[in-house]
Amino acid sequence: MLLKGILPACILAAMIWAAGTGAPATPDYLYTAAPKYDPQAWTEGRDRFPRGATLMLAGSHTRRKIAPEFAASADGVLSYDALRVLFAGKRSASSHWQIWEAPLAGGQPKALTQADSDCIRPLYLPDGRFVYTRLQENGSDIEVAPLENGKPMRLSFAPGWRLTNDILRDGRILFESSGDLFTVYPDGTGVESLRCDHGPKRSGALQVASGDVIFKAGDRLARFTSARAQQVEVEQPPLEAAPPIAEIAAGSWLVSLRQKSSAPFRLFLWTQAGNHLTQLDDGNINAVEPAIVQPRTPPRQFPSGLVETRKTGNLLCLNARTSKPPITAEVRTVRAYTRDAFGETLLLGQAPVEHDGSFYIEVPADHPLRIELLDASGSVVRAEREWFWMRPSEQRICVGCHTPPERAPENQAPEVLLRTTKPEKLLGQKP
Repeated sequence: MLLKGILPACILAAMIWAAGTGAPATPDYLYTAAPKYDPQAWTEGRDRFPRGATLMLAGSHTRRKIAPEFAASADGVLSYDALRVLFAGKRSASSHWQIWEAPLAGGQPKALTQADSDCIRPLYLPDGRFVYTRLQENGSDIEVAPLENGKPMRLSFAPGWRLTNDILRDGRILFESSGDLFTVYPDGTGVESLRCDHGPKRSGALQVASGDVIFKAGDRLARFTSARAQQVEVEQPPLEAAPPIAEIAAGSWLVSLRQKSSAPFRLFLWTQAGNHLTQLDDGNINAVEPAIVQPRTPPRQFPSGLVETRKTGNLLCLNARTSKPPITAEVRTVRAYTRDAFGETLLLGQAPVEHDGSFYIEVPADHPLRIELLDASGSVVRAEREWFWMRPSEQRICVGCHTPPERAPENQAPEVLLRTTKPEKLLGQKP
C-alpha cells in the first residue's frame, strides 16, 4: 500500500515511498489500534486510550484481535519464546486496566493483577516475573509480580510519574520520568538517570540489537549509543513519531508516524537505507506500539542481595565536587531530606564532607530521598531537583553528585573510609 494524501508533493519527490521495494519481508507483529491516542496522558493520571483500544496480531496471513471479548486492550509484549502475550486490558469499559497474559496462538486470557487502580505497560523479566506501571491518584509506581506470597513488590519510592519502557540486555528496567530516561534493577536498587545530561523531553525508549536505545525527543526520534555520552539524532522522515519503534533487522523498523497533531498515527515499515516507507495499516485510527513476533534472547538475570529486615541503606560518595556543571565553591557539608505521608519535606540530618569531597551516610530505605551540598557558611552550593530512593541493605557508591553513569572513579581511597568505616546516620526520626 502506497502512502497517499499525507505528504506534500515536494517531500514525495525527495523520498522514495514504495511497497516492498528495497524493504525486507515484514514478519507478524502486534500493535494497538485506538480511535484516540494521547501518549502523555499518563503523566496526569489520565487514560492514554480514552475511547478504547484493541491489541491486534497482524501479518501476511493473519489479522485478529488478541482479546476479542475485552472492552479495551493495549501495551502488547511477547514472551522471550514468542509463545505468549503480556498486555494491559479492561474486561469492561468501567473496570481498571489490569495485566493479562494470553497464548499467542489464541485462547482465554488470564488475569495477572487485581489492583484497585490502573496497571499498564507490562514487560517480561528473564526470571519468569513481570514488571509494570501502576497508576495512582497523584503519581505512578513500578511494581514486579508475582512473588511467593502472591503480592507484587514495589520498586519505586519517590513522588512523581514514571512509566516502564523496556528491559535492557543487562537486566535493568528502563523507564521514563519527569521527561527523561532512567534505569533501575528488578529489586528496586541502583536507580539512576540513563545519561544525566538533562536534554530535551524524552519518552518511549527501547533498546535495539546494536545496544543503542531509541526514543522520542521532542517530535523526533533520537538515540543513545555506548560510544556517545549525549543523544544522537535519527535521520527520520519529516513526520512526528509515536514511540516505541520495533526493530525487524538493523536499519529496518516498524514505526508509527503522522504529519500533524490532528491526524492519526499510521504504522509504517521504514527501511533506513534509501529511506523507504511502506504503510502497513489501512484504517483511519491510530496504529501504535508495534512489537515483532519473534523469539528474543532473554536479558541477564539480576541476583538481588537485599535484606528485607534491614530498614536503611548506605550511600558512599567518592567526591561530591565532581559534577558535569563545575562546583567551584568549597563543599563542607551534605544534608539529606525525605518526605512524610502528607508530602512535607523533612530533614534527616547532615554530615561532614571530607577534604577530598567524600562522604558516607546511612539513610532510610524505601523512602523518598534528596541531597544538597553546603559550603562553610551553610549556604547551599548544589541541590538535587528530583527525589531518589534506596532499598533495604542497599550499598551504593556514586562518583559525584551530578555525574553521568559513564564517569569512572579516580583510583584512590576516599578519605572518609580512611577515617571511619561506619556511615554517618542521617535517619531523622526512626524510619
